[in-house]
Amino acid sequence: MDAFLSFHAAGFWLVMALILGVAALGAKPYLPTTVQPFLMPAFWVLTPYLALIAGGVSPRLVGLYFIDWAVSLRIGIGLALALFAFALLARAASMWTVDGPEKRGARPGVEQWLDSLATIGLCGAEEFFWSFLRGALDELFVTFPIALDAPGYWAVWSAALLAAPMAVFHQPKAVHRLVKLVILAMTSILFFYTRNFWLCWALHALSWMLMLQSVNGSAPRTKSTARSRPE
Repeated sequence: MDAFLSFHAAGFWLVMALILGVAALGAKPYLPTTVQPFLMPAFWVLTPYLALIAGGVSPRLVGLYFIDWAVSLRIGIGLALALFAFALLARAASMWTVDGPEKRGARPGVEQWLDSLATIGLCGAEEFFWSFLRGALDELFVTFPIALDAPGYWAVWSAALLAAPMAVFHQPKAVHRLVKLVILAMTSILFFYTRNFWLCWALHALSWMLMLQSVNGSAPRTKSTARSRPE
């Protein structure tokens, strides 16, 4: 029980993350529309940050430093190719599921850059929360009275199960939810072999932007597609 009651224990911050996540999702519809887009990113960033400064989870287990970049890049290239292949399949599928493309006028370059930076930042916030769950569960499993074989493996996939409902909750379309789950699986595999948050962030942002372009580029822009970035 000490692993869940101590302010400096990983279990305490996992419970806090679940409670705060449910509270944030429940409170979001009642907040002003100008505040709603910032609620979940703030939760994704502040919860792991508070756990880190409290000593509840190790920065190494979260993948912030002590990284083997040679191994990270070798595995990252293979996963990037897999993500690219999936993007091509999703683009082909979207061409069959959408009635027809609608050409949109080119937006100003500055607006495109700001949208891209916002998407990269949101993907980083979400990936930071995922990595926190992986690191906290890894630390918790190590302290279990019953020893687990490969606690890092179980931590990664247990974190994926915890993150999946929240990861797909705000996605407006089935294809967006599928893409988010695939990204979660890919970054979970990458994190297990490399324990590298930074590379997971890069793959997360690149694949989400590529898939977002392939899906939205073949459909008219609506309020639903406009909300397809992670919130």
